[in-house]
Amino acid sequence: MSFLNKLFQKIPQIGQSPLISILVPCYNSRATLPATLKSIQASHYTNLDVMIVDDGHAVTVEDIVKEFNDPRFRYFYKNNEGLGLTRNFGIHNAKGEYIFFLDSDDLIFPDALGKLLAYAERHQLDCVSGVTVRRDFETGVESEWFRSLYKSPKISTFANRLSQFDDTLSTNKLYKVQMLKDLGIYFETGLYEDKLFTAKLYSKLERIGLIDTRVYVWLIYGSQTSITTTKSVSNFQGRMAAINNLWQYIPELRKAYQIAFYMNHDLLIYLREFVFYNEDEKEEIFQTAYHFIQQHKRYIYTRLVTASYNRACLDALIVGDKAKFMYTAQILSQIFQDELKIKQQV
Repeated sequence: MSFLNKLFQKIPQIGQSPLISILVPCYNSRATLPATLKSIQASHYTNLDVMIVDDGHAVTVEDIVKEFNDPRFRYFYKNNEGLGLTRNFGIHNAKGEYIFFLDSDDLIFPDALGKLLAYAERHQLDCVSGVTVRRDFETGVESEWFRSLYKSPKISTFANRLSQFDDTLSTNKLYKVQMLKDLGIYFETGLYEDKLFTAKLYSKLERIGLIDTRVYVWLIYGSQTSITTTKSVSNFQGRMAAINNLWQYIPELRKAYQIAFYMNHDLLIYLREFVFYNEDEKEEIFQTAYHFIQQHKRYIYTRLVTASYNRACLDALIVGDKAKFMYTAQILSQIFQDELKIKQQV
């Protein structure tokens, strides 16, 4: 095959480029939306249908969208329904063959859409996923989200997909709109709707492409480290509800690793803040975690939980030893907070 023929296979033909819809949900987004829209305008792939959906906030972003004066941008205002149902609104109103979800406080890389689309078209895939970069807004420090899943381009199937359940993000993927509708893959209401959405996707779609390209910038803002936001007890309850809802979609062989991921990641997020909770909040965390562990006890393999304090907390949850759990969580939290203070002083 000639070089030109190979090139034409990789690059969509002029006049035949599929339309990609981008859904940008907004709620109190005036400060961050301009940078998000600028990252869209910087995209090398330009055949776009951009839906900016205001989810019922009193202070709208309509004037910001108008200032961009981009004919590809469509502005919508609707009653407040939350992030999940706003994304569903995007699925139903997309003009494109494909859809991409971009939060109004994040960014995309310039070559993201072109690379995702090229792989989807070349391999006739209904979904392609790329690398997410977590970037601290203030310091610029970056880390890649589950980079080990994206070492090289490949096609994930039911037979080799167990590890992909670690990547619960919906925003680093390009989807065929009709596929989502045909398979009934929509977002639910509530916190952590990504977890359930991607679990449905992984359990229903036979072939998913993975590319070793950085496609999405997940910006971490200072307020996101506050005890009053992502690490509140109500947020923990929302996370637990999402985990319980997605359990039915997780393959049996994956469930032991899911329990370990819960101890090593999900619960750990809140244990690190344990010193800041009051007694009622600590009790709520223990009871919620205890009932979850008891419900799924047969999937527990303690050797998968390697950190000593995490392991001690798991042991306490298994036998229902509240005093040991409280004591261990308090020590774990104090050590983490002391180390955090040292890092901040450097």
